Order: sequence, then structure tokens, then C-alpha cells
Amino acid sequence: MTLDRLHRLATALTIGVGLVVLWMSGEFPPGLMAGAAAAVAAGPWTWRFAERRAVVRVTNVVVLGGGVLAIWAALDTGNYLFYAISYAVALAAVRSLGLRRAGDFMQAYVLSFLHVVAGAVVNPGLSFGVAMLPYVVLLTVSLMLTHVRRGIEEHAGTRREARQRPADADDRVRAAVARRDLVRPGFLWVTTGVSVAVFLFSLVFFFAFPRLGLGFFAQRTRLGITMSGFSDEVRLGEFGTIVEDPEVVMRVRARFGGPATPIRMRGQSLDHYDGHTWRKTTTRRRELPTDGDGRARADFQVRRMEVPDVQVQEVYLEPMSGTPRVLFGIPHPVAFERPSGTLAALRPEHWRFYADGAGDVAMTGPESVSIIYPVFSDPRTANAEAQRAAGRKYPGDVFDLYTQLPAGMDPGVPALASQVAGKADTPYDAAWAIHAWLRANATYSLDSSHGDTDPLAHFLLTDRAGHCEYFASAMVVMLRALGIPARIVTGFYGGEENQEGRYVAVRKQDAHSWVEVYFPGVGWATFDPTPALALDMRVNDSWLKGLTDAIDSLKFSWYRWVIEYDLEKQVEFVTSLLGWKRDGGGAFGPVGFGWDDIREIRNRLKQVPWARFALGGAAVLLGIPLAVWAFRRRRRGGGRAHPRGSDPAVRAYRRMLRALARAGFRRRPSETQVEFAARVAAGLPAIAEPVERLTWAWVAATYAEAAPVVDPAHLERMLEAVSAGIARRLRP
Repeated sequence: MTLDRLHRLATALTIGVGLVVLWMSGEFPPGLMAGAAAAVAAGPWTWRFAERRAVVRVTNVVVLGGGVLAIWAALDTGNYLFYAISYAVALAAVRSLGLRRAGDFMQAYVLSFLHVVAGAVVNPGLSFGVAMLPYVVLLTVSLMLTHVRRGIEEHAGTRREARQRPADADDRVRAAVARRDLVRPGFLWVTTGVSVAVFLFSLVFFFAFPRLGLGFFAQRTRLGITMSGFSDEVRLGEFGTIVEDPEVVMRVRARFGGPATPIRMRGQSLDHYDGHTWRKTTTRRRELPTDGDGRARADFQVRRMEVPDVQVQEVYLEPMSGTPRVLFGIPHPVAFERPSGTLAALRPEHWRFYADGAGDVAMTGPESVSIIYPVFSDPRTANAEAQRAAGRKYPGDVFDLYTQLPAGMDPGVPALASQVAGKADTPYDAAWAIHAWLRANATYSLDSSHGDTDPLAHFLLTDRAGHCEYFASAMVVMLRALGIPARIVTGFYGGEENQEGRYVAVRKQDAHSWVEVYFPGVGWATFDPTPALALDMRVNDSWLKGLTDAIDSLKFSWYRWVIEYDLEKQVEFVTSLLGWKRDGGGAFGPVGFGWDDIREIRNRLKQVPWARFALGGAAVLLGIPLAVWAFRRRRRGGGRAHPRGSDPAVRAYRRMLRALARAGFRRRPSETQVEFAARVAAGLPAIAEPVERLTWAWVAATYAEAAPVVDPAHLERMLEAVSAGIARRLRP
């Protein structure tokens, strides 16, 4: 491949990777990104047309007009970053169509680098990390080729005749960059190897250098996940729009053992129903007190908590846009710990725990930042005897708030509730009767429609098919019709165990709603009238599960160990690798380092979530170039790559070199091929003629403008003569 074609293709790929980083963010119009990609792809073939004076003038007018429009739109909307990046994308597309001199290529690289920097802001996800290595390699190769092109241009422009006739200088540059022997494969392999080595060294520098500042990803922000059903107002039927979305919204890891699936993560409760929409009216919040261990107590206790009596989970909650910072936990959460020091730089005084009148816990803070928090839950519930003996002496505020019913409700709903409850002696028996009836007589469905007039009455009295929201709403309304306080609760139920990351991944499709019933002296108890078989349908048994688990684990590690990597995680990482030295003697552990320590490092690296991916990726990236290099070297028998390596004369000369090496004749670095042939002729006069013929055949194939036609049979006879002469010399 010629230098010019290789340079243009490498440049197009470099700009293309930068565009991919922006495109994966989903923040820019598809038309803009597709048009820019088409321009970049066409660039290696359109530059001659773009050289015309009329085209240059039109291009300048378009670029200037686009800049004016971008400034006007940015001032009008206030979205300066969006229009600045969009204009940079347009500039890169225009520049790609007219790459002529080395300076044009450098301008394209500057724009591409701006794309990548902008991508770190708008798309700090895993796709950014995946694109970084090829971008670094391609940019390094492109810069090296640009340096070669610039040298050619400077050499052609300094000649005396070039200053007198500039057109001749351009012709000489074009002739030079059209050569195929300026850039050899070895140059590309060395450049790629250096790029990969620099990239890996940068990774070591990133993880090892002290995190004294906020860093490149200081804000740790990214687009929040849009979730229906978790705001303070939820319209009946909204959950049905998310139950088939596999996007992960949280990851749960138990501190002591692994949480069993299915896992139930309680969010918040809703208390007021108007016939179409559930609302939260208990929005007044008060800050949770802190106990002696620094935990925010959802039960408003300040005494120390006995950890063995509770379950402890570490929850990694993705940002959710448009919803309050509801904290999820296994029922019933009694305490929360402040998120780790990763958020210390983000105004920690703004991260506080609050509970509303219903006991639901929320946290203040930016919506675009993920949080990791430990939650302590008390899974113990009162036994059936205690709930059955609780009676009906409800507190007045609880009874008034949680027995509210919508005005104009279909009278068939209370009648059905009385019929189902029958002769139940206690609220506990009535709750279980309604729970059992719904599971036995209603069907779980994602496609049912119940209209806008009275959807719940239509579900109970006519269709009896719906998703979890209809089941939970039906049970709450039926209990309230009997004078039993109840409320609907939103959260997640299900999840899948991720073997790669050793956590439970909770997805959008695990969004769920169930019922809590109040028993005097006991508190709120959980009831789930949705058929269990329907919930089991959400389990992913696909053969791709192993792959999706690996991808999600890698994505989780990317956010934790790159985007949110700070001094605390750095200390955690280093101590996990070097912690075994702390048990030795002396201030810094025992002196010496042996094979046991190396094995210990290996074992501890296996425990780091991203270590296998990083080490495996590095091995692949380094192994492939080395394997290709070894294969090519073996085929050509050592030495540098030849521009006409497939020529019969070149191949025959290499075979002759290998045969002479067995006889003790090796060409010195200071010798030319002709000088080496003369030395062989002096040492082995019997093969002087065939060695000389093969040498001059190689010279002709190497330096002639067109490779001469050589009879392969003649070359083979010369090789046989060389081999016979060497055999006679080696014969004892």
C-alpha cells in the first residue's frame, strides 16, 4: 500500500473512532453523525476534487455560515456544549473531504481529539473505554505518517527548482507519497507496539498515581436511567412499559454471603388513589438520626445496632432521572450508611438521609451520580399468630390515610371484597383470603387494556388480566373497602446472579409493585398477590446469559474503578495487593520478595473485578502482534521486510542465505549484498557463479522500477548448485 493511501485510511479510522465515542452517547442527531461518518469514509478518495479553487471557496462559505448558525443556536437555547461539539463534528467532516498537506491532517487530528475529550464528558460509559485503545494506536500511527509526509514536503520545497516552480514540488510530493516502500510493515508493528505499551503504562500511572485532585472524570456524572413508576405520582398501568427492558438499574452484593434470588428491593409507598393515579401525600421529610456507628437509622433509634440480627447489603444504584433519590433495601430497612468517600468531593454536606411520614427513605444529592450505600435490613417479621391477634385498634392517622377510597368507585368492588373475605374473623384472615383469590382468579398479562374510565373496576369485574400494578392496586382497594389500612409499594423483585461480578443484577424489567398491610402493634407486613409463576417468567435463561453477565460485570467495573476511582478506592486496591505484608515484622513488613509473594499477588489480582479483563486484554493485544511478527519472520527467514517479498528472485535469495548460514557464512551488517557474494566466492570458489547470479537477481528485483521476469526453474538450478557445493564442504 502506498504511503498516501495508508495515511489517509489511518486518518479516516482515527476520526471515525472519535465520532463513534460521540455517537454512542446518544446525545447527537443521527443525521449529523451519519453525515459526518459518510464524509470521513469518502475522504480518502475525494481530496483531489476538493483541491479545486471553486470547491475551496464554497467550503469556506459553508464553514463560516455553519459557525454563525451554531453560535446563534447556542445563544438562543443556552446549550453551548451541544452546539460546540456539533460544530466540531461538522468541521471534522468538512476537513476529511479535503486532506492535502500535512497541516490539513494535523487539523483533523486536533478536531478528533476534541471529539474524544467531549466524549469523556457526554459519554463516560464503557464504550468510551473500549474505544480508547484503538484511538491511541490509530492516532499514534497517523501522527508518525504525518511526520513522514511533512518531511517529504519540506524536502521537496527546499530544492532550488521547487522555489522557482511550486507546481513541480507538488508533483514530487505526490510521486514520493505514492511509493510503496517508504513505510514497511515493521514500521507499523513497532509503532503499534509502542502505542500499546504507552497505553498500558498510562493505565498503571492512572491506578498508581495518588488521587490528590478530582481527576478527569471529577463529576462522575452520566445520563440517568429513565424509570416509570418511581415518582411521587404513578398512573395505573405505567409499570407495563418497563417490564421487558433488561437494562440494569442496581447491583446488590451481600457483605456476608450472597443474596439469594429472587431478591425483593423495597423503594417507596403510595397512599392516595383517585381511580386512575396513585400519589404520595406523605412528602414531608425529616432527617434521620445517626447512631454511635455513624449509621442513619430509619427506625429513629440512636443505640448501637447488633449486626448479626440484620442483613447487610451493599447497593450500587445507577442514577435515575426524573425521580427522587429513593433508597432501596430488602424489607424492612432499618439503617443506612453514608455513601463511600467517592462522593466526598461532591459537597458531602448535601448528601443526607431523610424519611417521610410513611417511613420511606430518600437521599439528597445530584441525580446524575451513581451511589453505593450499605443498607441494614431486618428480615424478621411477626408470626401469623401475632398478626392475627393484632385486632382493629388502628391509630387514627393511619386509619384515615390508608383507608381512603376514590370518589365514585364502582359499587361492585366493595361487594366483591366482602364476598371474597367472607366470614374472615380478623384483618389478617381477610388479607390472606383476598391474596389467595387474586392469585387463583386473575391472570398475569402485559398486553391487557382496561380503559380510562375505571381501570381497576374493569380489571376486577370484567377482564381480570393485568400486570403487577393491577394486582397490588386491587388488593389495596379491596382491603380498604373492608376498613383495613393498606398501601401499594413500588420497588424491584427478581434479579439475576452475576457469577462474573459476584452480585445480583436488578434490571428495569424487575420493577414490581406489591402490598403492605398494617397490623396494630406489629407494623406493616408484606403481601404480594401477583402470581409467582408470572414473576418467574422474567428469568433470563438465554444461552447468551454468560456473555451478558461478563459485559455487565465489565461495565460495573468500569464505573467503579475508572469513572469513580478516587483516593479511597486506590488505597483499597493497593492494600488488597500488598496487605499480606502488613502481617510481617518491622514498620514496613518483612524484608525480601520471593515466589510465594508472586503467587500471593496473582491470587489477590484474581479477586479484583477488572483484573482478569485487563490482564486478558493486555495479553491479547500484545500476543497478536507478536504472533503475526513471528509468523512473518519465519516465512521470510529473518531479516527486514522486503517491498517485493513475493518475487521469486527475492525468495530464492533468502533460501540461499539460510543455506550459507549453515555453512558458517552470514552477511555482516556493514556488507552489501554484492560484497557478501564476493566474500562467499573467495571462501567457496565452487559456488561462486550461482551465488553471484542469485545476488544480482535479488538486486534487480529490489531496485529496478519493474521487477524483471526470471525463470523460476533457472533460480532452482542455481539453488541446487549452491546446496551441492555446501554439502561437499560439510561432508567429513
